[in-house]
Amino acid sequence: MEEKEREKHQFQYLPVKMESINPKSITLDELYGQWDDTQSPPQWQDGVLSQVLKSMCQSSREYARWMVLDGPVDTLWIETMNSVLDDNKLLTLANSDRIALSPNVRLLFEVEDLDEASPATVSRAGMVFMDIEELGWKPIMAMWVASKTDKGEDFVANLEEIVQKYVAKVLNVKRLQCKELVKTSESACINHMCRLFDALTENIKQGEEEDRNSYLYYIEKWFVFSLIWGVGSTVDEKSRRDIDNILRDIEPMFPHANTVFEYQINTEKKDFETWDAKLSTSNLKFQGKEFHEIYVPTVDTIRNRFLTQTLMDYGSQILLVGLSGVGKTVLVEGLLMTLDALTLNFTINFSAGTNAGSTQEIIEAQYDRRAKNKFVPKNSKKKAVCFIDDLNMPRKE
Repeated sequence: MEEKEREKHQFQYLPVKMESINPKSITLDELYGQWDDTQSPPQWQDGVLSQVLKSMCQSSREYARWMVLDGPVDTLWIETMNSVLDDNKLLTLANSDRIALSPNVRLLFEVEDLDEASPATVSRAGMVFMDIEELGWKPIMAMWVASKTDKGEDFVANLEEIVQKYVAKVLNVKRLQCKELVKTSESACINHMCRLFDALTENIKQGEEEDRNSYLYYIEKWFVFSLIWGVGSTVDEKSRRDIDNILRDIEPMFPHANTVFEYQINTEKKDFETWDAKLSTSNLKFQGKEFHEIYVPTVDTIRNRFLTQTLMDYGSQILLVGLSGVGKTVLVEGLLMTLDALTLNFTINFSAGTNAGSTQEIIEAQYDRRAKNKFVPKNSKKKAVCFIDDLNMPRKE
């Protein structure tokens, strides 16, 4: 009897389908809809939220439908949702159209804070506070390590030992002693470190005559390199000394001169060597170029180019942060010139007047529509790379 009750209770829950919207990425009219005065008579244009919500409410009741509103709360867009959150469960639009929530539809607000939310909104929604310190980075790391089972049990066991050996100590030093140029969370840094490690070791395999322990120690070096640039890359120049000290205390695998940030791994020697080894004056070509077109590589540019190229080849999104004039645009444009013929690349220059509509038009202009929701790069390209210059220029709203 108990088993039947348990089965009955189990099948009361429906599979979930989610739709995610960032309300602050578009204007209020684009979110809820607006009248188009350019036409006679004026025509109503549905907004993104109203259109998605309407389709969710009209869809099959076999699924639970969740609309996740993932973005900052402000007094403009959230107040319109109050009538949806109360007992009426009704969204009223400017054209007097009403959308009633069906029993299988739920709204979830994923926000950083409630500074701009009114008591009317707060009282209508159930609150769940998720502390980043409580969740931490360990579940992310554990899941990533568990995904390496195809490389062998000893590889996974070795990776678990390396994680326990380095990560907690380095993160602790970074949190207590280091200063970041851009504030980041530990979980984001660990995600980046894992992605960088995968990109760097994607084609590294054990040699036929190579000892297993030597191979695992070589993997440890790549892990430390990924840790340096995944976790330590956001700290300022002075704080790099603190990262350097803790890594040398844990394992003295680096040469004594300079900090650990000055070393890369030589894949032939399978050991650390300075980034200077990648600099070559013989490859410099100045003939036929204007003075302002001359590009002289330095240790910093070689280092940044290597890391950016590695992540780009792996298919990862990349965010380059730095003060004006440090060469971010030059670096990316140089990489785009090296892409093969099957890769489409295009640039979007953001400015104070950039909005969601114009950005979407630029992106869609580079693609061909193959189906209702399927786009492919133009000219039979297999892959596309989009470079967004001056990401922080548009208005915060």
